[in-house]
Amino acid sequence: MVTSGSVPSAPPHFVLVPLLAQGHLIPAMDIAALLTARGAAVTLIATPVNAARLRPLADRLPSSPSPPPPSASPRAARTSTSSPPRPSTSASSAPPQRSAGPSPPSSAPCRPRPLLPRRRHVQPLAADVAADLGLPRLVFHGPSCLTVLSFLSAQRHGLIGPGAAAAEPFEIPGVPHRITATRAEVPGWFNVPAFEELLRSILEAEAAADGVVLNTFEFLEGDSAAAYGAMLGKPVHCIGPLCLSTKDSVGNVGRGGDAAVDTGRCVEWLAAKNPRSVIYVSFGSLTYVPPKQVIEIGEGLAAAGAPFVFVIKKSEVASPEVAQWLSGEGGFEDRNKEKGMVIRGWAPQAVILSHPSVGGFVTHCGWNSVLDGVTAGLPAICWPHFADQFMNKRLVVDVLRTGVDVGIKGPLSYVDPNSVQLVTRQEVERAVRSVMDGGEEAEERRQKAAKLAEEARKAVEEGGSSYRDLDRLLQFPSQKYCNAAYCNGAG
Repeated sequence: MVTSGSVPSAPPHFVLVPLLAQGHLIPAMDIAALLTARGAAVTLIATPVNAARLRPLADRLPSSPSPPPPSASPRAARTSTSSPPRPSTSASSAPPQRSAGPSPPSSAPCRPRPLLPRRRHVQPLAADVAADLGLPRLVFHGPSCLTVLSFLSAQRHGLIGPGAAAAEPFEIPGVPHRITATRAEVPGWFNVPAFEELLRSILEAEAAADGVVLNTFEFLEGDSAAAYGAMLGKPVHCIGPLCLSTKDSVGNVGRGGDAAVDTGRCVEWLAAKNPRSVIYVSFGSLTYVPPKQVIEIGEGLAAAGAPFVFVIKKSEVASPEVAQWLSGEGGFEDRNKEKGMVIRGWAPQAVILSHPSVGGFVTHCGWNSVLDGVTAGLPAICWPHFADQFMNKRLVVDVLRTGVDVGIKGPLSYVDPNSVQLVTRQEVERAVRSVMDGGEEAEERRQKAAKLAEEARKAVEEGGSSYRDLDRLLQFPSQKYCNAAYCNGAG
């Protein structure tokens, strides 16, 4: 790390402040693995429960030099916090603290300074803490670049917000592809009056950040990243796919949680199937699929004829209706024991998707899952539920053309249960057949998906686009602050 004068180089120290949900902790841990592998020190802020869950993964990461003490940074820290635990890759349960007031300027020499990436949309507090401490701050967005670009552009043009008609279609301005969406599809956490103040604070925090980090790569979304950087007037670092960069350190088997099925048994079952013959179905950790829809999905899979792995969350299996359908006399599992595997709970998704027997992926289009499918070279059946998932679907179906749309028109989660759209078993069967049964369009999707997987691997290799962006990210603290006037004796 370049520093001023003859001061010895010190490793940059990154403090990660993720949203405390499973789909956000996974990429945060991936970022920690990526940074420590390149010699940075990392502290990840988490609740005590999540810290305990993450610590075994943190212990598997390479250790790196501990960060310099607070006094080594210009403008010494203005809060009292404990030193980061060792090894320097740590999952800390200590909350960020607000400053009690300014301290006198420090005359300490310039060194790389801690960064506070703010995870996703819900932590303007991290922006306040970073500002109080005089720290550089980067925003890490969990969704696709197209999603955050579309949201920012639509918001700036007054096309979304409280009172907007959810079903009214519009062409999204400022994006490098012609995309028509409804207001219900553009990330909709903030389309109700109660979230107006939160939206305002989030946009202010993003505007004041020093740059943005994205879990994507140039071949996948380079045009959107360029447009987003130009719109923000800030550097955008594309360092993904994180799941591919860190699989050797974090690993695939324990990724995200303890599997509800023996991974060896799962791999053995897959090995008995033909190459690219199995369809994998999973809707992530936060979505809830109603009992009637679970049953329609299962019966549609059975009718389609392809071998399948169907992941059903424990909260969904807890429904008496689903439990009876699965395990009753002549139940679904018994009827499909030769061609189907039902996993009740957490699945080793990365292991399954990377198996050569798997040929398609029914997904809720959470960005982590989309990238899991991209890196495995799989076509997708897109079944979004809420938030960024609809724009991620637009990317997969309309831009990349590696997926098919199951036909969801609006949010399925956090809405009136009586208004939730039901996808019939016949519609499920048609979607599965369109991906798995061959034909010219299906073959074209498979070829495009295989090309994306190849380019994803190239991106994270030494010299690849994401590898180079990570280099720039690691140099960012010293470049930004060691070139400042006070580092050259002016302050």
